[in-house]
Amino acid sequence: MTFRRKSLAALLAFLLGAFGAHRIYLGRPRWWLPLAVTALALPLLIGVRNWYQTPAFFVLMVPVAAGFIEALVIALTPDEKFDARFNAASGRSNASGWDAVLVAIATLMVGATVLTTAIVLFFQTLFEGTVR
Repeated sequence: MTFRRKSLAALLAFLLGAFGAHRIYLGRPRWWLPLAVTALALPLLIGVRNWYQTPAFFVLMVPVAAGFIEALVIALTPDEKFDARFNAASGRSNASGWDAVLVAIATLMVGATVLTTAIVLFFQTLFEGTVR
């Protein structure tokens, strides 16, 4: 069995969580779920004038948010617990330090900004459609 680095799994979730890259790396079942949602929603945004106010954009935000949350969970999981789950048969263990902490900090910064922006756009779209 291959050894899986916790900081790399968290980084993949942070950068490519909407595509499920971290799930492939960790060998998780149903790794294709985030990719399926992204693949269905992304083409619906191409060529649309106000793409950030379409239902497809808000559906796309679900796997994006899940990727940020999973990046935080992975980065903040104790090394022993991560190794027991994903590296049990490899005989090696993680000794993550600042790399996992930096991924967690970047995830909090970028993830909070992206998700807050998506929530604001959602409410703007909701109220613009009903208040006129």
